[in-house]
Amino acid sequence: MTPLLPLDDCLKRVLPHAAPVAPREVPVAQALGGVLAAALALDRDMPARAQALRAGLAVSAFDTVGASPQLPQPLPGALRVQPGDALPEAADAVLPEESLAWTGNLPQALRAIGPGEGIRRAGHDGRAGQTLAPAGARLGPWTALLAAEAGIDTAMVRQPRVQVMLDSPAHGAFAARWAAGFGAILSDTAPQLRLRSCRGHAPRLALTGAETAWLDWQEDVLVVELPPRFDAMITGLLALALPVLLSLTGAAAAPAATRPLLRKLASAPGMSDLVLLSVRPEGWLPSAPGLVTLAALAQARAFAILPPGSEGLPAGSALAGHALAPEPCEVP
Repeated sequence: MTPLLPLDDCLKRVLPHAAPVAPREVPVAQALGGVLAAALALDRDMPARAQALRAGLAVSAFDTVGASPQLPQPLPGALRVQPGDALPEAADAVLPEESLAWTGNLPQALRAIGPGEGIRRAGHDGRAGQTLAPAGARLGPWTALLAAEAGIDTAMVRQPRVQVMLDSPAHGAFAARWAAGFGAILSDTAPQLRLRSCRGHAPRLALTGAETAWLDWQEDVLVVELPPRFDAMITGLLALALPVLLSLTGAAAAPAATRPLLRKLASAPGMSDLVLLSVRPEGWLPSAPGLVTLAALAQARAFAILPPGSEGLPAGSALAGHALAPEPCEVP
């Protein structure tokens, strides 16, 4: 009987072929989920000029010194502004309507105002060159909003082409959505990663529950073979396809969340074991190692893979859990 290949050896044998793909410049709206190949940075101060925060007259605070209801100060040439309007160069404050009196068309200040009152100064939101998101970060909705506000229309992202060829339509639809969440483009043309159903049933991989899964480099394409069973397909995606996708996209390693285990884990000797992790206030509530059920997956928010040399972990041990999917709303 041919010995099963350890998971780490399988990854080390193939991952050198999973170099980050060439970046593409695409509209920000089309880059959502993609991994930034270059930092997204402000190309100018934001705002470029001081802006009004309220309606009123844009004034120089110096011109209102000594103003009072008994001694109004005339404000010739003062410009009326609305919230968001850029201020004239000489203005450094906005005097609200309730602090004004009018003599014909001539406004008068009824009180003194300090510099900066009622305005957002130039550069308040960010300075030229300031990074909104670093290279290796995933471009999500928060970063896309910042880019829109800063007038940034495009981003350089790495979006590997992934072909999904799973026999089960339901599994294929899920795998396609899952890969797209990591920034992949679904394509049958010149794919860089192919997800397909296993061609045989012989155990090959020392991965509990997914022994027939496989990762290979075939004709310049990275190929992940996934078993037809639901549980084994999920295990293969997380153990084999996820490391490949992260490598192809050049994604910065997401920080693992470390929490104590709420019950002990017993691991199979010589096998890597996937453990699903659901969150409780006190720590991780793990599933049985190597066992993926619908109920466990419905509750899970993270996973861990126990190495083949592990004999398990006692309750209370700290375990690093990795997210099952990218967060839907990242904060830059």
